[in-house]
Amino acid sequence: MNISTYIARRYFFAKTSGNAVNIISGISIGGILVGTVALIIVLSAFNGLESLVNRFYNTFDPDLKITPASGKYFTQDDDKLQQLSAMDGVASYSKILEERVLFTYRDMEHIGSIKGVDEAYTTVTQLQSAVAHGSYDIYPEKVVPRAVLGAGVSYYLGYGRVSFDDPINVFVPKSGAPASDFTSAFSSELIYPGGVFNIQPEFDEKYVFASLGFVQNLLGRPKGLSSLEVKIRDGADFSEVQTSVKNLFGAEFEVKNREEQQAIFLKVMKTESLFTFLVFALILTIATFTIMGSLSMMMLDKKEHLRTLWAMGAELSTLRQIFFKEGLLISLVGAGLGLLIGVAVVAQQYFGLLEIGQNYVVEAYPVELQLDDILLVIATVAVLCGITSWLTSRRLTLKLIA
Repeated sequence: MNISTYIARRYFFAKTSGNAVNIISGISIGGILVGTVALIIVLSAFNGLESLVNRFYNTFDPDLKITPASGKYFTQDDDKLQQLSAMDGVASYSKILEERVLFTYRDMEHIGSIKGVDEAYTTVTQLQSAVAHGSYDIYPEKVVPRAVLGAGVSYYLGYGRVSFDDPINVFVPKSGAPASDFTSAFSSELIYPGGVFNIQPEFDEKYVFASLGFVQNLLGRPKGLSSLEVKIRDGADFSEVQTSVKNLFGAEFEVKNREEQQAIFLKVMKTESLFTFLVFALILTIATFTIMGSLSMMMLDKKEHLRTLWAMGAELSTLRQIFFKEGLLISLVGAGLGLLIGVAVVAQQYFGLLEIGQNYVVEAYPVELQLDDILLVIATVAVLCGITSWLTSRRLTLKLIA
C-alpha cells in the first residue's frame, strides 16, 4: 500500500475537526447509493417488461417466418417444402394463408384477420396453450368448419362461450368484382367457433384461426399461401438454419427470425431503456457533485497535514492522489451499498414482493436482473466518480497549502 492510498484510507475513516465535512461525505455516499439503486431497479424493470412481452410474442411467433418479398401470396411449391422438411435443424413447418376479412355475428361487425393453418401449426407455435375458453378444435375437420377466436374479436362481436354452437359470418372481397353489388363483390362463409385464445390485445383483437382448407376455399386459392412458419430443432444453430432456408427459397422470399419479426417493438423497448438510463445517469452525475464539495472542504480541513507532508518531501502529485483516492473510496462505498440494496430489491424476481393484483397476466411486477446491467452500472459509477474525483483533486495547488 503506497502512502497516498494509506492516507486516503485514514482520512476516510477518521473524524474531521468540523462536522460539516463528515456530513457532506455522508451525503455524497448517500447520493451515489440512491443513484446506483435507481439504475439497478430501472434497468431490471425494463428487462422484466421486455421478457414478459417477449413471452407473449413467443407464444404466437414462430422461430422462422418465410414470406414473399413482394406481394401477399405465393403458390405452394411441393419440391421446396420437401427440401425444407428434410433440412438439418428444421423440426417442423406449417403452411399459412392469412387475409383481412369482415366478421359479423347477429348485428355486430368487426374487421380482423383470418389465419388459415394446417395441422402442424400446433408444433410450430404455442397457440394451443393460450386457449382460455373452449378448445383448439380446428383439426380434425368435421362436418362444419371450426375456428378459434381471439378474445378481443369475441368481445367486439359480442360472442360468448354460451354461443359456441352459433356460426359467425366471414366476408372477404372478391378479386376483380364490382364494388357496386355487395352480394357479388364479397365471398362469404359460415364458421363455428369452438374456443377463445388470450395472448395480448395486439393479437386478440385481430386474429381468428381456422383450417387452411377453409381459408383457401374462402379466398378461392386452392394452392395459395401467404407464409410458412418454421420450428427449429432444439440445439440447432439458429443463424445457420436461417441461412440455409434463405438459400433454399432465394431472393424472392424473406426469412425472419423472432427478433426480426418484432424489430419495431424491440427497437422501441431498447430506445426507451436507453433514454431512461441516460436520465438516471444524469441524476447520478448531479449526485457526484457532492463529492467535489466533500473533497474541497477536506482539502481545507487537512491543510496543516498537507503542509507537513509537503515539507517532508511529498510531491504535489502525491498529495493530489490522496484526494483522488478519497473520492474513489466515497464512490466505492456508496456504489457497493447501492448494489447490495438494488439486488435485494430486485429479489422481487424470485419472491414476488411487489404484487400487481389479481386478474393480471402476472401476479407480481416483472423484473429481471442481468449481469450486463450490473457491470454497466458499476462502469457508469466508476467513470462519473473517477472524473469528478480527478477534476477536484486537480484543484489542489501549492498556493492552497502554502
